[in-house]
Formats: sequence, structure tokens, C-alpha cells
Amino acid sequence: MDKFLLRRESPQHLLARIQAFRPDFILSFRGSCLPGTAVYKLRSLGIPIGVWVVDDPYRLKTHEKLVRPYDLVITQDRRSVSIYKSLKKAALYLPLAVNPEKYKPMVVPDKYKSDICFVGSAFPVRLHFFDTLTPLLLKKKTFIIGQWWNRLKNFQQLKHCIYNKPIPPSEVIKYYNGAKIVLNIHRTPNDRKDNPRNIPAFTPNNRTFEIAACRAFQLTTWRRDLDRLYVPDKEMASFRTLKELREKIHYYLKHDDERERMAVKAYQRTLRDHTYYVRLRYLLHLLENHPLVKNRKGLKQ
Repeated sequence: MDKFLLRRESPQHLLARIQAFRPDFILSFRGSCLPGTAVYKLRSLGIPIGVWVVDDPYRLKTHEKLVRPYDLVITQDRRSVSIYKSLKKAALYLPLAVNPEKYKPMVVPDKYKSDICFVGSAFPVRLHFFDTLTPLLLKKKTFIIGQWWNRLKNFQQLKHCIYNKPIPPSEVIKYYNGAKIVLNIHRTPNDRKDNPRNIPAFTPNNRTFEIAACRAFQLTTWRRDLDRLYVPDKEMASFRTLKELREKIHYYLKHDDERERMAVKAYQRTLRDHTYYVRLRYLLHLLENHPLVKNRKGLKQ
């Protein structure tokens, strides 16, 4: 296995290196830096090439064009697999995961501690949730961190608990570790206007795994695949409506032992099943046994 960084070398140099290395399979992450003409040149070498996209279904319209030159698509959302297969593309499902060396439990100073914390951008559904929850949030120590939160209708009321810009992961993990409840509010399918068919997302986002890896308790939007990844109400608490979210915030703030017990179980499950080490081993297994590559020499480990 080797890695090639297109931003640091020309497509011509990349092609020469790949010709010398002769891999059994080429995988482009996201694909945005690799022109379609370069993909076709690589395919002319007789080496299958795939692209790994991680923004489905929010960017499906863009991705449907992006994947045209590729032999194989790997998507982080299970529902999107059938979309690519309908385009006559081989497609695999690989959910997101976490790097536990970056996201991990730690003791943090008081300035990072809160009752309720949310880290993320102010997409429309999140604005609606936080505007509606304002009376509750004002009664608790709340942190809302990310870009565009000045769009809140109740921004003036909440601005004392808002940090209205992105923060690096090294700071995110401190806020996760300091929170009693971390909210994980998933986006709606077409909030970027790049999923015009409104294809729903089945698989939880990256924050699901990152919060859990910090051994922090989270309340997350229910998604169809959540129960495939964590045991509901034992390893992960979820909600489907604003009413349910409000009720569960009240409940879990009053039940410290139950909240902490669930956070530990989610943490243990995450380290066992949802790290990128586990995901990549599984991906190599899928590729080694895929018709596109299994007739070639086995993948180099």
C-alpha cells in the first residue's frame, strides 16, 4: 500500500509513480483534486480505480457527475449505495468512524464545562431547534459553537453562550469532555441544494463516533442505521422530535448515573467497532474480494 498526494505532485508525476508501483487498486479520497481525464488515464493502465465520497446524500447531484470516470464508489451512507448502482456503478458502503488518538477522554478546566453543548454549523434545521429550545437553553449552562449562529431569531438572547466561528478539533474535544449532554443534530438531506431528489440519509454523521470516543454522553437525531451501530437506549440515546429532545434533556440532566453509564458503553463500543483502523481493515477485505480486483494479485498490506 502507498499513498500519493495530488496536491504535492503533478498528475504526470502521479501517473509515473503509479506505473512504477503497479497497485492492485487505486482509491481517490473525495476525488475533487483528481480530474476526470487523469482518472481515465489511470484506468488505461488496467488498474481499477475507486472514489471514496463522505458527504452523501447532501452532495449527491455533484457526486453523480464526479463518479462517472470511476470503476467503483465507496460512500459513507448506506441509502446512497442504490443511487450509484442505478448509475451502473459498483458501490460499497463504509460508514464514517473516529481516530481515537485525536478524540479521547480527558479532564478539562471549568471553562469548558457545560450542561448542554453543541458544536457545528447553523444549518436550517439546527436553527429551528435552537430557536425553539431557547427558554430551556437559557436556564442551563449552554455552549453553541460554530459558524452562522448569528442567523438565529433568538441570537440576541443566546449570544452570551455562542462562539460564532469554527474551532479546531483540539478544542472541540475539550468541550465534548466538559459537557453533561452533547447534542448531535443531523442535517436535513437537501440543505445545500445539492440533493434535489431529497434522498434521505440512513447513516449517522462523524460526530456520532467522535463524541462517543470522548466518553461523552450525546443525544443524537435518530437515523435508520443508528441501531446497526449502537444498542439503542443502552449505548446511545436518540430523539425523533423536538418534544422528545426536550424531554430527554430534562431526564438525562437529572440522572447522572444513567447518563454516565451510557457514555461508557458507547465509548467501549466505539473503540471496539468504530475506529478508522477497523474500517480500513474491513475496506481492504471488501476490496480483496471484489470482482474488480480479486483476479489481480492480492492487495499489498
